[in-house]
This record gives sequence, structure tokens and C-alpha cells, in this order.
Amino acid sequence: MKISSLLIASLCCIPLYSQAQTKIATVDVARLINEVPDAVNKKKELDVASEQAKTKIEAKGKELQALKIKLETANVPADSKEADSFRSQARDFERMRADAKADLEKRFLKVNKEITDKVMSKIETYAKANSYDLVIDKSDKYRGPILFGAPSADITNEIIKTLK
Repeated sequence: MKISSLLIASLCCIPLYSQAQTKIATVDVARLINEVPDAVNKKKELDVASEQAKTKIEAKGKELQALKIKLETANVPADSKEADSFRSQARDFERMRADAKADLEKRFLKVNKEITDKVMSKIETYAKANSYDLVIDKSDKYRGPILFGAPSADITNEIIKTLK
């Protein structure tokens, strides 16, 4: 008797359970981050800032190289004022180079975070609006969590449309 009532109860629950389907989508987050109009503009700004820093550093490097050659040609003693000035300028140059690199990295990280936050927000909004239970990143084709995903499950293009 117990077995038959347990069997009947479990059979009654099967239709309820089978109706609850999980809706899953995949999205290429790396593609989204690279194709966001803001990302393209910010990348151009970072490229310009990088080129400006590079130009400034190269000019200072050439100036120091010319001063070094001048000091070597004149056989200036290592303990002279001129040599001390050169060493001081060389230290300043290294600090300038390190500061420029740190500044560019800081700006890149800030821009990357802003764009990533925007993209993740759009993915979440889209997923909620379209009743997705799970959205999985498929950016890394060979080492990522997705080994196969049907093209119909990919919502990348729809998210791109919302970002423009």
C-alpha cells in the first residue's frame, strides 16, 4: 500500500517538474566589450594618450643620449657637476617613464571597468526582460566553460543592439 501511494504521488509530480524548463543563453562578453561604441572611442583616446607619452619619452631619451655623448666626448670626470646633473636627469627620466606607464595602466583599468560594468548591466537587463535563467560567457572558445552552444542560444547580437 505504501509503495503504490508513493508511486502515485511521484507520478503526479512528474508533469509539474517537466513543465519547469530552464532557459539558458550564451554570450560573447569579450566581443561585446570590444564592439561597444564607447569602447571604440575610449580605445582611440587611450591610443592618443599613449602616443603622446611615447613621443615625450622618446624626445627626453634622445636629449639624454645627446648629453651623454657630449659628456663622454668632453671626458667629463664622473664626480663633476655635469655628471651629477646627467645622473639626476637620467633618474628623472626613469621616473617619468614609470609614471607615464602607471598612468596609462590606471586609465586603461578605469575605462575597462566602466565598459565591463555597462556590458554586464545590459546582459543582466536583457536576461531578466527575456526570462533567461542562466547566461554563460562563451568568450574563450577552447578553454571556456562552453564546449558547444547552439547558435540559437547566443544572445550576443541582441545585446550589441541594446548597447548602440
